Amino acid sequence: MKRIITLFMLIVTVIFGLMAFRYFQTPAFYYAFDEKITISPHENKIIIKYSVAKDQRYTATLIHSIEKDAELNWQDDKVLIIEARTGAAKEKIRERLLAETDILSIQPVFKTSEGLELGLTDEFVFKFKPSVSEAQINTLNKQFDVTIVKSSEVYQLARVGKGIDVLEVANKYQESGLVIFSHPNFIAQIEKHQVLPNDQFFNNQFNLHNTGQVFNDGHSGAADADIDAPEAWTMTTGNNAIIIAVLDEGVSPDHPDLPNTRQVRLNGSNFGNGDPNDPSPQNNNNHGNSSAGLIAASQNNNEGISGIAPNCRIMPVRIFNGDCSGIAVDRLAAAIDFARLNGADIISNSWGFGRGATNPNLFPVIVEAIQTATTQGRGGLGCVVAFSASNSADHAIGDNGEIRFPSNVNIAGVLTVGASDRNDLQANYSPTSNPASGNNQIIDIVAPSHRAYPNQIAGETFEVWTMDIPGNVGYNPWPSNIGNCQFVNPPFVGEQIPGAGVNFNAYTARFGGTSASCPQVAAVAALVLSMNPNLTQQQVFDILTNSADDVGGYNYTNGVSNELGGGRLNACAAVTRTLAISGPDNFCTSGTYTINLPAGATVSWSVSPS
Repeated sequence: MKRIITLFMLIVTVIFGLMAFRYFQTPAFYYAFDEKITISPHENKIIIKYSVAKDQRYTATLIHSIEKDAELNWQDDKVLIIEARTGAAKEKIRERLLAETDILSIQPVFKTSEGLELGLTDEFVFKFKPSVSEAQINTLNKQFDVTIVKSSEVYQLARVGKGIDVLEVANKYQESGLVIFSHPNFIAQIEKHQVLPNDQFFNNQFNLHNTGQVFNDGHSGAADADIDAPEAWTMTTGNNAIIIAVLDEGVSPDHPDLPNTRQVRLNGSNFGNGDPNDPSPQNNNNHGNSSAGLIAASQNNNEGISGIAPNCRIMPVRIFNGDCSGIAVDRLAAAIDFARLNGADIISNSWGFGRGATNPNLFPVIVEAIQTATTQGRGGLGCVVAFSASNSADHAIGDNGEIRFPSNVNIAGVLTVGASDRNDLQANYSPTSNPASGNNQIIDIVAPSHRAYPNQIAGETFEVWTMDIPGNVGYNPWPSNIGNCQFVNPPFVGEQIPGAGVNFNAYTARFGGTSASCPQVAAVAALVLSMNPNLTQQQVFDILTNSADDVGGYNYTNGVSNELGGGRLNACAAVTRTLAISGPDNFCTSGTYTINLPAGATVSWSVSPS
């Protein structure tokens, strides 16, 4: 019996040795349809396929006993990619594993000439031509002794026998003339087409990129309950020519994440108390910084957060007094008009009036200012105007809230913004649309913000990360109530979050409400206009609302629900929709087509029939 086992082991070793020797030679190739793609073995990587599920700890112990610095990357419980530090170490591991009886294949990881890594095991995929007979199919499969694992309209998946050259078999199928394609069932790295910036606190910005990570107070959300900002950034991070006016409590000058080079700080931009030419925040009034940071905080500067449109510019316009008290309505109208007259493309408004302010014509002077901005701004294309809807609901007790003036003005294209939460559900405080109301109680779109207030749902409070006033003012550390400035508790007074990092007191984790949702919509509007500045404000409205995601499991009729309006904001979908080609559907001799492209992009044209 011992001799039989020894002979069997010798046969296995010879088979694997010959197989591995063949695969380690160059050049090799596979067929992409009829095109030969040259591939070469990776210097330090091999891929193993086991016949049974392996104990990963046992396997790691075995391999590290051979080469302690080897890296193991399990593709599933049977397929393992091993990377050694050197080619010699890789060979040492391979030679030792030849003695393992439960291994179906040992291959190098191949590389294309462009550097794409391709792992292959004992499987290949192919599709027979429609004209091929059943007899021809059976003959070819029998010739190479393959096992059919899966059949579909698109492809068949087959497995070769132990020690059989899967690359050679796949190539032979292609060369038979009987198949449309045939190639190994490659394992290749796929990636999301997205940009993940190096900003220190970006991983906490669940509203921009939600992977289910823990970000605040032990909270985590549902994966992809976000606005898909990284995916949008593959197309644009904004254009410096696009200006977003933030009508709020002011923005700090030369903030480390928003320098004056990306602020349009103008004389006459303070409509509150103090110096009329200084739109800086006073005391702990950080609301404007928080809004502006979500829109345009610097990206990839190794600190702070990332704005959604980090290459666009902010025009700070202060509309609050230093004690958080409001200003006369004519001043609010003048502030809107100031933004329009000074070249604002977008006007972001995370403010509104109090309970009972549901008449859409409550203050005609403000209505007229908004109407003028949307019709005469941007040379007649209209300023894009967004308003937060209010934080008046408490769905936990059945209160649907109200959409308050000016967010409910009856002006086409004005974006009324509600809030979703970290799980793609309606935020507890975000009002619900009431189409039956005569007061234009309609949510157009939502963007992610915090889930609920602490007096509504225990354990909840603000959780959106953004900019803060540098130093020990603003929301970090969390302030106490002063005069008309009321601060929610919890957080507890003096809380520091973040409490470490570069300029950490210039950032906060405590923003929220529909106030945090509105600037996100304004920012995506900025990305859209960065792609195509010739769009009207109504076209931008349509792009944002029609590209939003119908999330939350609510009842959407013609793409609209009462809870989330057109849905949760999707930056990537909005920017993609902006790339639409325009031109004639049919032409006989010639036609003119236009497409708006980001810098560096190219277009490939084809026509059928030729």
